[in-house]
Amino acid sequence: MKYAKGISSILGTVIVLAITIALGTLLYAYANGMFGNLTQNVNVNAQAEIIVNPSTNQSYLQYSLTNDGNIQVTITEILINGNSTPLNSGNIILNPGQTYQNVTKIQSGINIQPGSYYTVIFLGKTATGKPFSISLNVLASETE
Repeated sequence: MKYAKGISSILGTVIVLAITIALGTLLYAYANGMFGNLTQNVNVNAQAEIIVNPSTNQSYLQYSLTNDGNIQVTITEILINGNSTPLNSGNIILNPGQTYQNVTKIQSGINIQPGSYYTVIFLGKTATGKPFSISLNVLASETE
């Protein structure tokens, strides 16, 4: 009687399962890396402060915008309390990871009172043309 040498059927099944799981994991990692960059994430963080100079009665909007997403965005308008006249004179282009800071004079048509809250709206669009907006309630403060 001759004995056949080989591995048991249980050990063979375990090896086939391990190879299948390893190949599935590699395929998942490859597909996730390949298609993960196709997902567009718009994440713009905004901070704003309204400053009123009591001696000249001039008001200024100091703001900071940071693009924490993975797609370029363009800020097209900055409005206060929905006023139809935007504060910015041109488009602000923010690439991923970029921060933009500015101080803008508020037009004389908008009467800003220290101690009052105002809605600052940043309107924009993504590189693909999708619109987005950011609204902040900002307390106007007086300079000394």
